[in-house]
Amino acid sequence: MHAFLESRTAEQKIVGGISDEKRLFPKVLLPAHQSISSQHHKGVIADIAQTIRSNREWIQQQLMEHSALLFRGFPLRSAAHFSSFVEAFGWEEQPYVGFAPRTKVGNGVYTANEAPLHEQIEFHHEMALMKTYPSKLFFFCETAPPEGGQTSIVLSQSIPQRMEDRMPEFVRRLKKLGSVFKITTPAQNTRGSFIAKNWQTALGTNNPSEAKKRAAEVMGCSSFECLEDGSAEFVFGPLETIRTFEGYRGRKVWFNTIGGYGERSKNQWLGLGDGSDIPREAVETLKGILDEECVDLRWQEGDVLLLDNLAVQHGRRPSEPPRRVLVAMCK
Repeated sequence: MHAFLESRTAEQKIVGGISDEKRLFPKVLLPAHQSISSQHHKGVIADIAQTIRSNREWIQQQLMEHSALLFRGFPLRSAAHFSSFVEAFGWEEQPYVGFAPRTKVGNGVYTANEAPLHEQIEFHHEMALMKTYPSKLFFFCETAPPEGGQTSIVLSQSIPQRMEDRMPEFVRRLKKLGSVFKITTPAQNTRGSFIAKNWQTALGTNNPSEAKKRAAEVMGCSSFECLEDGSAEFVFGPLETIRTFEGYRGRKVWFNTIGGYGERSKNQWLGLGDGSDIPREAVETLKGILDEECVDLRWQEGDVLLLDNLAVQHGRRPSEPPRRVLVAMCK
């Protein structure tokens, strides 16, 4: 493709693509013209956007095949540059709905999860609990960390069969009963947790009756309850953990987490649809498989990572500061 040069990184893996042929994960694309990679004035950013617009169909084909594309070497340096890059694809924005600590910093651009950098964020599909979730995710590295802080990605199609081979009885029960995720939000907003927003902020209302309505209609909660201490309990499910999506040739993906989003679980409970706990062995087995299958992507400033959110889970390794990664979500 004359608009881009294909490249390699040390972290890439060779995996099965949507057509069952072996593919690189992620696929790495560099600017074909040195003038684009070495400058970042307004005209060059406009040229990059035009290159994206002119090659949208090809890029989308590559995303369907590889599930993850890393754009590297482009002179993107700010939230505004990133926003222009994303807008060039012409995809509709998916507003963020959820509990993670995030700040909107531009048109369709948010900070990535602002949970403390020393804590790991476990693998998940973005907004998988919600009634509506994005089909595509963009991550942009504005400030690369000095150590750690990799964004980890894994193809979800690689998980179901391996879990079924390792824990057939648990997978059978999971398919039959579904999973339930219970989240207790804090009474006050905080930056020190993966579940950071109180119910008023998460739902955009101070009225408990309206909040209950929005929890069901916007988030898809099966139940919502305000608690006496000012916190609230959101229950999602039973959820179909292993799913197939139209257009993916019947591929099964492990779409919902059974291990939570972080190590501290006092405000998260996951179980099966009959109210029983997820066995610890199942959680540890899944974590082991995810770590074996994943790619830990080391950021370079200006990188943009485009993910198919229906095919790829992502997480975050612990990091030394500073680290600033921005995200945009599309329907």
